[in-house]
Amino acid sequence: MNISLNIPIILAAAQEQQNKLNQTIAELLEFDEDMDDMDEEDINNAFRVCSVPRSIWMHKRFGQFWEKDVAENNEEFVKESFRLEKDIFSILVSRLEVLRKRDTSFRKEIPLSKRVAIALYTLGSSAEYRTIERLFGVSANSVCNILHEFCRAFISEFADEYLPANFLTEELVDDCVKGFEKIGFPQCIGAIDGCHIEIKPTEAETTDHFNYKGWYSIVLFACVDYRFIYANVGCPGRCNDSLIYRKSDLRQIVESSSLLHEKEKDICGTKVPLLLIGDSAFKFSPNLMKPYLFSTSASVQQKTFNIHLSRARRVVENAFGHLKARFRRIGKGLDCRPKNNAAIIICCCILHNLLNTKNSNINESWNLDQNRHRPQPDESNTSSDFVRSAETIRRAIADHFLHLS
Repeated sequence: MNISLNIPIILAAAQEQQNKLNQTIAELLEFDEDMDDMDEEDINNAFRVCSVPRSIWMHKRFGQFWEKDVAENNEEFVKESFRLEKDIFSILVSRLEVLRKRDTSFRKEIPLSKRVAIALYTLGSSAEYRTIERLFGVSANSVCNILHEFCRAFISEFADEYLPANFLTEELVDDCVKGFEKIGFPQCIGAIDGCHIEIKPTEAETTDHFNYKGWYSIVLFACVDYRFIYANVGCPGRCNDSLIYRKSDLRQIVESSSLLHEKEKDICGTKVPLLLIGDSAFKFSPNLMKPYLFSTSASVQQKTFNIHLSRARRVVENAFGHLKARFRRIGKGLDCRPKNNAAIIICCCILHNLLNTKNSNINESWNLDQNRHRPQPDESNTSSDFVRSAETIRRAIADHFLHLS
């Protein structure tokens, strides 16, 4: 037998095996990068899946919602399903190329447009991951992973444009002041408040997240005109809004900003700087107006001021309401791991701002039945915190309202 004649064949076979090995190593390295965001339970589950026969990767799923139902229906169906219009959906797909995955020898990857659709549907729906799994023909784990990947990528791509860290620019401030003047409150750059969002904390964090209404929550603290100008997520439910504001960088920015004093305005003989408005839970200061305490003997001046402030504060309540109506994942409460809560909430705030900029309105059918959702903790403050400089400003604004009536 002439062994030398088989050497080329042997070398070719060896090269083919080496190529397959190199491809497998590359895929494992890519998988290793994905494991950075996985905890021990996810990793164990992944290896259990890898240990079963390869047929598991070929599991047939029959959900045709994206391929058939969406493709065959009109614009209204798309907006109802994904909470935005087709042209905005296309913008998201074009700017989130980072979410595109490549096929492997194990399976074909989910197309980019379908990934964006799954994430948007999950944010806009209160359905369980298993329900969304059946709709789109993917696994529940894929739904969860796609959602979190989308939120991180969306924040990275759009935050600087629609929720910038440097929000006290002259252009934005002027726009905010004009908006509140139309409502009827002068020199205001934003209304602040906190919104409790239900979560499932770890056992070690249950005490901190247990709020005064008897349920577990995380606080979205925000400054709003018609959009979210500032958003702070992460404080546990036991914290009150006033404490969150005092410890926030928003307070530091507002109190240290020279722009707010440069644009002060004379109102009834008093120089009034640009300021924030809040409810009675907040500490009174020259930069933060709050209502007069309720009293049966309150003057007409005080009552008029409270009416105008309450009317202007509706913008923050409306913003929270629209956020929960459009993104029911937030409205019904988050059931994901605590480490992912902040990214989901911030992503929804930025998406809310983007959609408002594109004039994408809330559908009437999305309005929440408030009786079906957790009541917000009452944080009203009945104590007086008189500050002379702040009271001088509040009295000047109150006199201004009285002269208008």
